[in-house]
Amino acid sequence: MAQAPDSWPAVSLIVAAEDADQAAAAAAELLARPYPGEFEILVAAPPGPADGLEQLAADPRVAVVHAQTGSKAALVNAAAFAARYEILSWVRQGAGNWAELLQRAVAAMEVTGADVVGGSWMAFGLGSAEQAISRALNSSVAMGPRPSRAGVGKGPVDSVRMVVIRRDAFERAGGLVGDFAGARDWELQHRVRRAGGMVWLDPALALRGRTPGSAAALARLMFRAGAWRRRVVAAHPKTLTPRYALPPALVAGLVLALVGGVTGGLGVGSWLFALAALPAVYALVVALAALAVGRGLRLGLKIRLWWAVMVIHLSWGAGFLIGRRPSAK
Repeated sequence: MAQAPDSWPAVSLIVAAEDADQAAAAAAELLARPYPGEFEILVAAPPGPADGLEQLAADPRVAVVHAQTGSKAALVNAAAFAARYEILSWVRQGAGNWAELLQRAVAAMEVTGADVVGGSWMAFGLGSAEQAISRALNSSVAMGPRPSRAGVGKGPVDSVRMVVIRRDAFERAGGLVGDFAGARDWELQHRVRRAGGMVWLDPALALRGRTPGSAAALARLMFRAGAWRRRVVAAHPKTLTPRYALPPALVAGLVLALVGGVTGGLGVGSWLFALAALPAVYALVVALAALAVGRGLRLGLKIRLWWAVMVIHLSWGAGFLIGRRPSAK
């Protein structure tokens, strides 16, 4: 990426100011390690006074844009539709060195002609519980193989953790939709591809995210993710792939097995009692998979990895089946 500064295409960087202090820190970091080509930073703020943000506009490369509401979709849309340049990138705070990610993504977009460029999402944790959970989230065992999660070779894919998108593709798709807050990127990329656009994965673009620190936090996160996926599938039925159908089918099957086992144990169709063994079979299969995924981890972490995978499966599947529509943010 040793291009001359004037050879880099101009980029509009979007910072959603859900928290004024974090937004100011993100803008300051972008200015401290600037993109080598021409750029602007659009700080999208909710309606009303932008306390703590207006001083950012003293830099000519920074502008504060007010959205109609404070939802993430409204903030990003307001900045995107006000952008001057043809490449958009909204900054994911805490995801890594955005200046480096941005340069690599822009270079890939120039070479491939893709409408969206992004990479894989990698969970990371600090304590033993977080390390086990992050290993589970990063594995294909938890939710099945997926390029943007597991990392594969470069090429077109269904979805990525987005770093850049062409403004015309964003506008043709209609921007972000607030109804899909928990799956807004995926749903936007689906509409981009449906309009004939290309989503490009560069596995070297690894965006980081802090993993939940406990089984309860992981369960809440995955339950909400399952509920959001059901909403996406309701809007786009053809997106119900085996990867998304298996967890709710698993949950339903285990519940029926337990009910059948209890019924059989009460003497109503004694053959049904054998169904009670299915949850144990499932737990054993996951344990064997966890041993493979957790190769190199000590026994305690392998056990944590085992239950983390089951929490992911069952919470996501339950959220898909019975989760209420979460509030859009």
